[in-house]
Amino acid sequence: MKRLFLKIGKAFMRFALRHWAGTLIVILLLLAALTGFQMWRLGPVMALSLFPQFVICLILIAGVIGIRRMMKALSAKNVVESGVAQGRTVLKSTAEEAKETLAALSADMKRDLGRLVGAQVAPTAAPQRCPSCGRPSQPGAKFCEGCGAPLLVTCPRCARALRPEARFCDACGAPVRARA
Repeated sequence: MKRLFLKIGKAFMRFALRHWAGTLIVILLLLAALTGFQMWRLGPVMALSLFPQFVICLILIAGVIGIRRMMKALSAKNVVESGVAQGRTVLKSTAEEAKETLAALSADMKRDLGRLVGAQVAPTAAPQRCPSCGRPSQPGAKFCEGCGAPLLVTCPRCARALRPEARFCDACGAPVRARA
């Protein structure tokens, strides 16, 4: 029997420590109810002597409830702060992806704008290679420094600079003579 009471006592203590606010509120409510019952039984004259004890129990109950709410709000604040930190990480990676996308879009727009106004825009990603020998050439070069082959051909109709392998002008659509 002693072991049973010992196990029950340990279980109650574990519960009371885990749920300290609820346990404290139940104990204070029992004290307030007992004080209220005594005030009712003793009559109005004797009840005045127990009234401060009753009010103290009610104030303590309100205090425990307030502390419990503050602790929940703090734990909710921690959850919100961790969510904000995760949101910042996602926002930062999305902003980096947007920067890369905007840089690619800007390069495409510059190339297309250059085509519209008739300027030759050299590709920035890879150097231009000679169509005859495959040797890389300097930007803006008109002839290959290895074999002397022309790197650009002009359109006979609009005089736009084209690549040597072009069969038609990309500006006006005129056929370009193939050079031998």
